[in-house]
Amino acid sequence: MPEKRKSGRGAKAPAPARKKAAKAAPEGRRFRGLAPAERQAQRREQFVQAGLELFGTRGFAACGVRELCAQARLTERYFYESFANREALFQAVYEQAFARLRNAVTVAIASAPQDISQLSRQAIRAVLQTLRDDPRLSRILLIDVLDIGAEVSAQSRLATQSFVRIVGELVAAMYPQLPAHGVEVELLANGLVGSTLHLIMHWAFGGFREPLESIVAHCALFYEALGLQAQRLLATPAQTTRH
Repeated sequence: MPEKRKSGRGAKAPAPARKKAAKAAPEGRRFRGLAPAERQAQRREQFVQAGLELFGTRGFAACGVRELCAQARLTERYFYESFANREALFQAVYEQAFARLRNAVTVAIASAPQDISQLSRQAIRAVLQTLRDDPRLSRILLIDVLDIGAEVSAQSRLATQSFVRIVGELVAAMYPQLPAHGVEVELLANGLVGSTLHLIMHWAFGGFREPLESIVAHCALFYEALGLQAQRLLATPAQTTRH
């Protein structure tokens, strides 16, 4: 009896194709209401919070991947799902910590009067309060960042330069005639931020011993001195040539 031809309809897919389809299905499923990408983002954030806690309390050098996984309550497989190494996690923690600091400064500046003394005091106070209220930020932003590696150091320099730009823009807006009197606003802003940062580091390294308002007042002296000097300069004729 001749053999019947099998119809193409309803034919089973080749074994490899069936296996691939079966494997791909769970990856696209929602679990506890979350899509795969959302679950990965959630796991990443768990590691960032674990890094904030351990790097911020024990220090980068004292924390290995196992400790970070234990803190996050996730396996090493999930650590490497989001981060190539501890340095990459530190960079993510640093980015989030710096964003908190920058946001505090932005809010303070937005509500401050356009007076160099009051504005600087309000912005500096916001920085100090943020660091004191969560000392983990100080270790991450000011201490460990100095010794981890070139990429982290570069990230720190970029963060500092973002504050330099903020200060430079404020100085240029308040004293637009300064360049005509031979003042390089960018250099001035670098000096102001560097001086302020050095004093804040002294305060943080010492365990916040000095009263917060004392540090605010001493940092503000840099900016108040600028205000006095700017008034003197602007009272004299502008330079016609620059050397």
